[in-house]
Amino acid sequence: NSDERLKTNITTIENALDKVSKLRGVEFDYKINGVHSIGFIAQEVEKVIPELVFGDDPKSVAYQNFVALLVEAIKELRGEVETLKKIHTPIDA
Repeated sequence: NSDERLKTNITTIENALDKVSKLRGVEFDYKINGVHSIGFIAQEVEKVIPELVFGDDPKSVAYQNFVALLVEAIKELRGEVETLKKIHTPIDA
C-alpha cells in the first residue's frame, strides 16, 4: 500500500548512503536444500535498519522495501558527484 492517504509522519530517508554502506551482501547456500543464493543476513540488517526486518523465528528481510533506501542512497551519491565535478572542473571549461 503506497497510497499517501494511508500514511502519516512522512519523511525522506536520511543518511541512506551511510546505511547502505553498513550492510553486507552475502552469498550462501540454504541448509534445507543446498540451493545457492544471494541476499542479506536478517540479524545484520536489523542492527542497521530494523524497519526492514520482520518475524522472530525465523527473521525475514523485506527486500521490496530496500528500493526506497537505494533510491535515496543513489541521490546522495549523485549530489556528491555533482559537488566533486564543480570542485574539479576548470573555470574555462
